[in-house]
Amino acid sequence: MTTTITARGLDTRDLPDKEQYRLGTILGIWAASALPMGLGLWWVMPTFIAPRMETPGIGWLVLATAGLVWQAVLAFWLLRLEVRPFTWEALKRRLWLEKPRSPRTGRASWRYLWWAVAVAVGYAGLGALGLLQPLNDAVVDAFPAIAPPDYALIENLAVPEVVGQWWLMGLLVVLILGNYLVGEELIFRGILLPRMRGAFGRLDVLVNGLLFATYHLHLVWQMPAMLVTDWLYAYLTKRYRSYWMGALFHGIDAIFLLVLFPLVIAGVIQS
Repeated sequence: MTTTITARGLDTRDLPDKEQYRLGTILGIWAASALPMGLGLWWVMPTFIAPRMETPGIGWLVLATAGLVWQAVLAFWLLRLEVRPFTWEALKRRLWLEKPRSPRTGRASWRYLWWAVAVAVGYAGLGALGLLQPLNDAVVDAFPAIAPPDYALIENLAVPEVVGQWWLMGLLVVLILGNYLVGEELIFRGILLPRMRGAFGRLDVLVNGLLFATYHLHLVWQMPAMLVTDWLYAYLTKRYRSYWMGALFHGIDAIFLLVLFPLVIAGVIQS
């Protein structure tokens, strides 16, 4: 059996106290990620883009992708400032880019990724059953102003104007990479989570989930349910001290996009 806990009760993959973020830094990174997305949906789209486009949903897809690309740039900039020397080994340590490791035995194995898949399947089932949807509906009913604009709902892209627009598949690939690997996920589970222990102690997982849920200003009508479930991303990442656990759990959504989006562009699926 491999021992992974130090004398201070920390995992050997945990970053030391001197490398932990202060609260202001954490909130600053959150704001730099969240505000562009929120402003994009609630101000840029209705003011400049939607009135000028026949299919404003395409405009939002482009704008949302640009926001995720910005997050990838922000992540790279932060890592360039923090990681010295800027090597793969140093990045692996900083971001927990290691094989998932059992918290009980200390054994590292890629097979633990199946736990992320299992949790993702359960999470998808929860969504399919709509068990948390009444939370979202109640908040939207109480605050109608946060109801989703038509162009913000991806299902509304299943229209004749999108048929044959195969360039959108390239855009989708960029969106997926920015969402699940090098942008949104990298910011919250790669950059923030390993450095939140100093500010929040054992509550770092829950606070990371709270920050991730409230980051979704561009999906604010879904935020009530997210406040209940979004700690799962951080929990899987920290339990196994592996970025890949949260990234895989988060990225399962991409399978549905990669299957359904070509069918929309081919005209097979229409609303």
